Amino acid sequence: MILSTIFLFVIVIKCLSLLSSAQQIPQQNPVPSTNQENLNPGQEGAKIFTGRDSISAHVNLVPFGPEAGDQKVHPGMLTSGQTINLHMFFPFYGGLYNYSVLSVNGYIAFATVLDQGPTINVGVESTNWPQQQDPAMIAPYLCKQQIVQNPSPGLKTGVYYRLMLRQSLFGRGSNINIPFGGTMEQSSFFRQPASQACPSTSDSYVHCDQNSDYFLDQMMRWLQEGVAGAAAFRADAAFVVTWYNTASAIVGRSDIDAGQLSTYQAIWLTDQPGRLSYVILNYDKLGFDAADFRMNSRSGRCQALFNGGNHTGSVPVDPTFMYKNTPTILAQRSGVPHMVRGRYMFRVDDVVRPAGCSNKTGGTYPMLIYPNIANMLGETSVDVNALCLDRSQTYVLMIEQRQTASCTVINSAIARCHLPKIYDWGTKTVYFQPQSGSHQEDKAFVGYIYFVPPTLDPMRLDIGNVYEWFRNPILKTVIPITWYPRNFTNPDLDYKDYNIRISDNQLYSVQLGLYVIGYREAADDQIKKFRPEHRVLCRLATYTNRNSPDYRWKPQEEKINLYQVEKWYLTDWERTNTLYSYRFGYLKLAPVTANEDTSQHLTHLPSGLVSPPISIHWLWTINNPQFVSSTYSQQDAESRMHFVSTKATEICHDWFAEDGAQYNFIRDTETNASCPCVESQARVDIGRFMPHPRCSQIFRDITCQTMIGAKNCYMSAQNIYGSYAGEGSGYESEKTARFQTHYGQVCCYDEEGKLMQTSYQPVIKVTDDTPYNPGYPLRAYEFGTDPYIGQFEVPGLSVFYHDYMPYFFCCKYAKFRCQLFYWRRPSSGCQQYQPPAVGEALGAVSFNTIDNDKFIFNEPGVFTFLYIPKTVTTPEVRIQVRLERYPDRRVDFSLLGRQIGQANLVQPTNATVITGIAIEATGTDRVHVVARKDTRRFRYRTSIIVGNILRYFDVMRIQRFRGVMVYVNNVERGQPEIYVVLEEAQIGIRIRESYNLDIDRLSMYQESMGLLDIELSVPPQYGVRPDGDKAREQDMRTRYNFPRVSGLMRPFPDQTSASYLSGLSLSDVNAEGIRQQIISNYLIPGTGDSRQTMGTLNQNIPTDNMFTTSQDIDKKFEVFPEVYIKSEPIYKTSAEYETGRYRFVPMTGQMLSQRLQTCRDLQLSDRTNWQPLQNLYEQQYGIDYCPDNPSQIIQECGDSVSCLNDYMLFNARLLGMEAQNNWNSFSNDRMHASRHYNSCGPIMIEYPEYLMKTPVLSSGYLEGDVARFDCFQTHWIKGDYEYKCGIVVDYNDPHSYRFEWNKGSQPWCRSREKDNLFKWLTGIFSTIGIIMAIVFIFLCCWTLKQKRRHQAEEKISSLYKVPIRGSMVSRDWRSSETRPFTKARTDSMSSETNGMYHGNEHDSQYRGGPIGGTVPIVVDGSGGYRGETNGQYRAVDAIAPYPEQYHESVPNLSRRPSSPVKTTVIRNNKTVPAGPQSTSSTPPVPVHSRIIGEQNGSDHTQLLGLNTSV
Repeated sequence: MILSTIFLFVIVIKCLSLLSSAQQIPQQNPVPSTNQENLNPGQEGAKIFTGRDSISAHVNLVPFGPEAGDQKVHPGMLTSGQTINLHMFFPFYGGLYNYSVLSVNGYIAFATVLDQGPTINVGVESTNWPQQQDPAMIAPYLCKQQIVQNPSPGLKTGVYYRLMLRQSLFGRGSNINIPFGGTMEQSSFFRQPASQACPSTSDSYVHCDQNSDYFLDQMMRWLQEGVAGAAAFRADAAFVVTWYNTASAIVGRSDIDAGQLSTYQAIWLTDQPGRLSYVILNYDKLGFDAADFRMNSRSGRCQALFNGGNHTGSVPVDPTFMYKNTPTILAQRSGVPHMVRGRYMFRVDDVVRPAGCSNKTGGTYPMLIYPNIANMLGETSVDVNALCLDRSQTYVLMIEQRQTASCTVINSAIARCHLPKIYDWGTKTVYFQPQSGSHQEDKAFVGYIYFVPPTLDPMRLDIGNVYEWFRNPILKTVIPITWYPRNFTNPDLDYKDYNIRISDNQLYSVQLGLYVIGYREAADDQIKKFRPEHRVLCRLATYTNRNSPDYRWKPQEEKINLYQVEKWYLTDWERTNTLYSYRFGYLKLAPVTANEDTSQHLTHLPSGLVSPPISIHWLWTINNPQFVSSTYSQQDAESRMHFVSTKATEICHDWFAEDGAQYNFIRDTETNASCPCVESQARVDIGRFMPHPRCSQIFRDITCQTMIGAKNCYMSAQNIYGSYAGEGSGYESEKTARFQTHYGQVCCYDEEGKLMQTSYQPVIKVTDDTPYNPGYPLRAYEFGTDPYIGQFEVPGLSVFYHDYMPYFFCCKYAKFRCQLFYWRRPSSGCQQYQPPAVGEALGAVSFNTIDNDKFIFNEPGVFTFLYIPKTVTTPEVRIQVRLERYPDRRVDFSLLGRQIGQANLVQPTNATVITGIAIEATGTDRVHVVARKDTRRFRYRTSIIVGNILRYFDVMRIQRFRGVMVYVNNVERGQPEIYVVLEEAQIGIRIRESYNLDIDRLSMYQESMGLLDIELSVPPQYGVRPDGDKAREQDMRTRYNFPRVSGLMRPFPDQTSASYLSGLSLSDVNAEGIRQQIISNYLIPGTGDSRQTMGTLNQNIPTDNMFTTSQDIDKKFEVFPEVYIKSEPIYKTSAEYETGRYRFVPMTGQMLSQRLQTCRDLQLSDRTNWQPLQNLYEQQYGIDYCPDNPSQIIQECGDSVSCLNDYMLFNARLLGMEAQNNWNSFSNDRMHASRHYNSCGPIMIEYPEYLMKTPVLSSGYLEGDVARFDCFQTHWIKGDYEYKCGIVVDYNDPHSYRFEWNKGSQPWCRSREKDNLFKWLTGIFSTIGIIMAIVFIFLCCWTLKQKRRHQAEEKISSLYKVPIRGSMVSRDWRSSETRPFTKARTDSMSSETNGMYHGNEHDSQYRGGPIGGTVPIVVDGSGGYRGETNGQYRAVDAIAPYPEQYHESVPNLSRRPSSPVKTTVIRNNKTVPAGPQSTSSTPPVPVHSRIIGEQNGSDHTQLLGLNTSV
């Protein structure tokens, strides 16, 4: 019993001792009481004596020392530094380091540090690198310091370090970790054997247990409280270094006893992939400012900074004037004042970015914004690190050229700003300021936010496979939705509560609603315009945001029930009518507000996540009165499909009419942006066309909905520029500027690289998902149109509304309406396409210029790569490249400090390579693309700097800036392939680093090679012929006002002769004539080794160095550290390598050939019996001048000059073979791209039903193409079905020709049954028609006969109104029967068919008397008889009987034979002699008779047998 009691007592004492000595991390404290008003929340109050308290005496330091498992730097290595193995890679300032060097002088370095003199100099301004070291380092307090060797009792000093690793790195689960609210136990790793350390580690300073997991979690909470965006960071490793009670290097005992000591700490954290890295600096006390007697002089001044090393730049911890005056103020101030004093946080994986807050009030200070990529639809929030915040102040985020965003103070270091809708695409500069009037000086904080359309938003809401939302019907009624719960916070929380921490779980407890928002561009009657409209249509579901710690990194997954709506925000009438006007929409996940369930219309939603655009046709059948009241089954998918199909048909027809009423934009798209005829042309025409962001293999995107089946699709790289086409458009058109439109062009190519045509799609289409979907022009450009706020202008949304969704309505949802869509959107036939002039510069440096000159040029310096002066129609274009001497890769970096020094690491060769390019045009941002320096190409192989700001393309592959677009190929890691497009100039540049090789597969290379190759594309409006022919250069330049294009890519613009038919030969390698012209004309003064005067050709070329200067608008960003990345050369050499035997000597083709032959002879020579001195010379010659395997170079390169040059100078087979392959590939591509293809355009098919094309997928638009059409077996082909594209020449003008298809009628198909029916009907109706024709002819003839008979009868009846009695008529008309003949009788008896009255020899007395007699004729209006006379005329008897009968009968008299009897015309009762006088008497003639003898010739009429002329 006594023993047990003693044992229990010992255990209790032991536990108490452990508790008293255990170190614990301080927890956050509640809001300070009134007697602690000067303390920040969470900060410890002052304590005179801590005693046995478990709280650490260092309120702003993490536990350190032996109790925490630290080790001390060995005393013998305190000054020079002790190398510490980190056991994994930590990123810092673009480099990856698995080691570090710890020194008492207050730094964690990654190279040798020169510590001579009173001051340790690092950085661009303070070192002469590479003559002196410029090491990369994390320096919390850099100056000469010491550890007191004989301290007074109780004074503990030393430099402590430990490495904390997460257990999951070694395959251990995290379920055994200490809870977040637990306490840290004493480390069990101190003084442990190496065999019991973490797996794969052999040092006892490495920790990977529960305590390390807890420590890392605690550090993540610290970062969340002070760093914007740190919530997305998961720490897997931490390197903790503590400088404890260090003193100035030259102080004495009295100064140490006076307390002039410093204690500070650096915590370096990273994740397992080595992508993100943060540093936390804690300053407990700083007792000296400098390492000299006065301790505050400029000599030996202490610095707190991050240095990238090798002149990549440096970043101070605090850039304020107070720090400059007194560095010790770092321990008094803080970057996170709400947490504790003396703490600063930074993101350091690439160029160091300060986090937390700053007290800088002047100049320019970079803000840290997360996320800095925001959706242009707004209604989202971003976190901002800027100035130190006061909760009583109001802060705003001012967006350049747009409205402001209101901000909420989360804590003193982080503000949360709520962005409005920003209809824009591209980078906008933002300014963070307090809204307190002009007296406030805090206006130094500048940053940028990149606004993107929802189609390209990398942070969009995940709603599963986007294809499923565009199907009819949607196959899955339940669709998954995924988001990260930490993206949402409770909007109802009061952020003025000091107890709220970003890491608190209750902050993320919120109800989320999933809303459907419809989009349309409709008329606004108030402003009398069409404008974009976003309307909340309904809420589909409500979810609870999970705020447990498990979901900090794990996404929350829920389900969407498509055919269930919780709340409609449309009335029944609107669901029946207005709903269909919203052609598409998008989903938004946002917190549910308190009053939205009671409101009928919801106009505003809180900040949330937005999905990509989707079709909302599935909403049409949910609670729709039309669908419910119809005969459709509400649960039947087929019924839904038919209902949607019917509505889609109506919408398609409405769109067809609406689009037809607008301007015919095809004229601009086909004239100014005609598609390249083959894909090889589109591939090199990078100034006018770019790979489609969703439908190309370049980007490997899987969200293409409209061009399924195309191998590659390209779209116009900028808005299509229109041309004036009005009255007088042909007059001085070369002096008429183009203007920007809102149209776009899309071109898709098949497996053979030929254009796919919309007119053939309805013919080829077999299924709904047919693999033939051509590209078509866009009324609304995919990327929007400045100012991005009106109709047709909104990026991503306008194109869906006007172009993409009509395609789905007409071609996917409706039946047999696709041709309607393609009538409005016909694809391009490439008839107006003109290829660009392309050139390339690769390797060291082989030029194939845009006018097809070929040469190799080597000379260090900055050169004008391309210069185009400004004209009326074209902007000014400036492109410069930086050429540097490539280092000798045989230098072993591991010999640094042993056999070679810092200055000897970079030993140049006589090969120059392109290491950077600067690009700008009139009104654009300046773009720099430079290769990164050696040992810094692990993550990013290039640096893309736009407007003096380093841009990242990790998640946003396409970025648009002012007048310029930059996009990268995301296939290879490290952004090694960059495309830059000058939009107005339409000039494109492709930049590749190390030929875009996959370095991860090359085991012999730790990083890429560090050289650039450039491809340049110049459109035809600059007058440069693609084939390089310059015979009419001067004439064309004068006639069409073409600018003078010059530079390295066109070194001889005034030369009339061309060498485009010749290849690259050894005589073109550094030919002295070419070199001197290029150097004197295009070298920028002050660069390179040569200092020659400028020539005459570059008098009009700007000579400022674009790598060291800035545009006026970008000068405020020159204080950012990335300015050194673009201005400093990456292969800077020591001065000793610029003179003497190391000076640059260009190697000509003859020298190259001779050296290769000499080296090969040395290699193949078997002779060993040389003289000693000769053997030594040959050996030294081989070491200094020969590649490793010269015979292999000659064998593998053959006659490839570029391969021989690069293989020889680089001494690298890989680079030599890549130069050969790329040169040959470019020459082949250029040959195909510069060819002019003659196009007839596609055949317009009007009736595609049952029609098929042979061959199915072959091209049908180029010269020589043959298209045959046929019908399926159930139909017959009609019309002309074979066509050939050929040339048609105007033989009157041989210079006038065109290309067109042979003439023919439209091919179409008719079913066999219908055709047979038509044949029978044709036969039947033909027979009937023939019979009817015969009958008709018979009837016509019969009718005519009857008519003539009737006419004859009428004549007889009119002549004999009283029937003639008797067989004879008295010949004497004045006989006893004195009644004269009537008209009918006269006509009847004058008929020659009446044989009874044929004349005889006795008829002369009745036919007008003897020949030569006179016949008087009455011509006045009175009737009468013809008078008889024997000589003289006499009046006609006016009272002759029956005048009316004669009046009517005369016109009806038949024609009679002519008579020689002459007549007398009687006018007004007078007679006019008309011939010889007759002695015979003649009967009187009616008054209406006319002389028709001359008209009728020999026609006469027999009248009663009398030979009388009427």
